[in-house]
Amino acid sequence: MIKIQTFRLEPYLPVGATNEKLTSEWLRDIINRLMRDKRDKLEEEKADISLFFNHNQETGHTRIGYPLIIYHFIDGLFYITGINEGAKSLAALAKHYKSPFSIDGVLFHGFIKEKSDEVFKLETIGEMRSYGLIGWRPIHHTDLKAYLNSDMITKVKELNNRLEKHITNELGKYLGINFNPINCVITDITRVYEPSIYKKRHSYIAFDIHFSANIAFPCMITLGNHQALGFGRVVPL
Repeated sequence: MIKIQTFRLEPYLPVGATNEKLTSEWLRDIINRLMRDKRDKLEEEKADISLFFNHNQETGHTRIGYPLIIYHFIDGLFYITGINEGAKSLAALAKHYKSPFSIDGVLFHGFIKEKSDEVFKLETIGEMRSYGLIGWRPIHHTDLKAYLNSDMITKVKELNNRLEKHITNELGKYLGINFNPINCVITDITRVYEPSIYKKRHSYIAFDIHFSANIAFPCMITLGNHQALGFGRVVPL
């Protein structure tokens, strides 16, 4: 069982302004700035502010484990999803920003809860369900050259193996969920993105895929590299 909560932030741009800077990474930056403005209050409320950065405050390194706060930019709208302790910390922040606010020249009408707090039974089930995976980055930059140089059969096998590992070794392990026996298979690759440069000058390749699995996934769960920034978003089909 996991607790999952999503809030929506709808940006209102001035006339003539562009939305080039609007990305999930920019969203994480402004949420961190909002969080810092309310840091004392959030700490009084026992909110774990380290989850917003996804960094260990003592070491400065990325937290080990699945991100408990995930940032999305979907069709011009921002969404922030909190899981377990992340849901608690996100709700604590959201209650301080129910009124309109502006940051970097972008107006928001406050945090809007997508629906009531949800406890979701994330588990294997007795049937196969179909899903899409949007902007999935399964190949770490250190493995990209070897993947691109492999034949098509090897590529397909590698992608399927990585999908299974992302579910069992990342999502399942760090959220304390046993997905065995798992059955998942990629049924279609609907888009292959050109390798793109991410921060620190590393290249990644992304995919949109369809897959089937004997798992009940909630909305806004992400898999793969950079899942905290909304890459690899699972969408029920």
